[in-house]
Amino acid sequence: MLEEEIVRRDKAEQLRKAGTDPYPADARRTATCSQAVAHFDAWSGEQKTITLSGRVRAIRIHGGAAFADLADESGKLQLHLKLDTIGAESFERFGAAIDLGDFIEAEGVLFLTKRGEKTLEARSWRLLSKALLPMPEKWHGLSDVEIRYRKRHLDLIANEDVRGIFRTRSLVVRTIRDFLHGEGFMEVETPILQTQAGGAAARPFTTHHNALDLDLQLRIAPELFLKRLIVGGFEKVFEVARCFRNEGISFQHNPEFTQVEFYWAYATYEDLMNLTERLVSSIVSATQGGKMTVERDGVTLDFSGPYPRKKFYDLIKEGTGIDLESVRDEASLKKALAEKNLKIDADNLHGFGECVDALYKTYVRPKIVQPTFVIDYPAEMIPLAKRKPDQPDRIASVQLLVQGIEVTKAYNELNDPLEQEARFMEEARKSEAGSEEAMPADADFVEALKYGMPPTAGFGMGIDRLTALLTGAHSIKEVILFPTLRPEQPSSHDDGKED
Repeated sequence: MLEEEIVRRDKAEQLRKAGTDPYPADARRTATCSQAVAHFDAWSGEQKTITLSGRVRAIRIHGGAAFADLADESGKLQLHLKLDTIGAESFERFGAAIDLGDFIEAEGVLFLTKRGEKTLEARSWRLLSKALLPMPEKWHGLSDVEIRYRKRHLDLIANEDVRGIFRTRSLVVRTIRDFLHGEGFMEVETPILQTQAGGAAARPFTTHHNALDLDLQLRIAPELFLKRLIVGGFEKVFEVARCFRNEGISFQHNPEFTQVEFYWAYATYEDLMNLTERLVSSIVSATQGGKMTVERDGVTLDFSGPYPRKKFYDLIKEGTGIDLESVRDEASLKKALAEKNLKIDADNLHGFGECVDALYKTYVRPKIVQPTFVIDYPAEMIPLAKRKPDQPDRIASVQLLVQGIEVTKAYNELNDPLEQEARFMEEARKSEAGSEEAMPADADFVEALKYGMPPTAGFGMGIDRLTALLTGAHSIKEVILFPTLRPEQPSSHDDGKED
């Protein structure tokens, strides 16, 4: 136990012995710090009595006067406690019992100090919660990344800009919901625990239900259940879904993440592109104070639209010199890569689609900076997407890319149950060949399609990645409150402080 924790525990015990509960059940706040600042002239002029509550961020005691900075979620305000005003016993108790990080409430009136600082002249005060551990040493900027992610509560205490990131994230989600509700979509919930996770190419997490003696998987996407709802007669549905993928961790990937997916009967992927432009524009405007631009890495990203639409085949040819019109299988693609001295990590790749995807992510996607739609992917890349009638080797698909990051993925949904069954069989062959991310066959989903699903367009957008773009974060760990981390290594001096 830290020496300072011992001292703070002793202070809490002394308060209890004196009849004061260091953790009372009630609070009597009548105003926030920001409200006190906003109404300062009126409230100070009429000597209105208000009660503020918050965390003590600084203490300065000079003889018979004490100053303290009180902070709540809305902001900060200075407190002034005078021995003559609150009495000797209360003044001495404040000096003896209160430490940085404690929560207190103070009742009094507002006034302006000689230095021009808006201040609450306290007439009484009360402890609301005794902090037993000290705050980070660098109170105004905890910077150790390991501590920031592992002990997010300290990060939020010390870094106002971090709290701003998560306010932005909340606004992103609220804007998405408001927009889709305004477009006539209905929000739904689908299972997280599934007997067979599907809807994306990813390795799932597995678990076991004891009462049913049943192995289950955490969902990797809500897609297959949402499309069942289209079969059932709903025409516009969406879900803000927590998803789980048992894959590597990077600046763009976390094992659990949040995405929004929607499905729209009788729509096409052209309709999706138009809707995506309006949706993304709404989000950017809401989070950037009405502006349609975002400054990131010295680049001004313009989201005003319309966004350029570039064909996948054309981008591959421009970026690598490979013509996918003539290179149509895994063997010929690998031969073309060798001839052009292009390298991809092909050791764990199986099939033409996975290899083309790796080529695209290595040589094409990083070069796309401004918001751009990439359309018409090879059919082998997405086994749930519908082929284009005039180009059956391609699917009616679209991704929105910004600074090399995939923000959205959308496509016309495959609604032919027999073709879907054949696509699943091809995925099964890839799995037998060793692919860990091949999509499993879902017989129940195929059966649902056999009852008929109208032409439908589907859309998915990663909320973590979009928030990172909008806030300038370079890792999605910055925009996930509690990212997945390795277990903390034991330390003989783990005191919650920054080294």
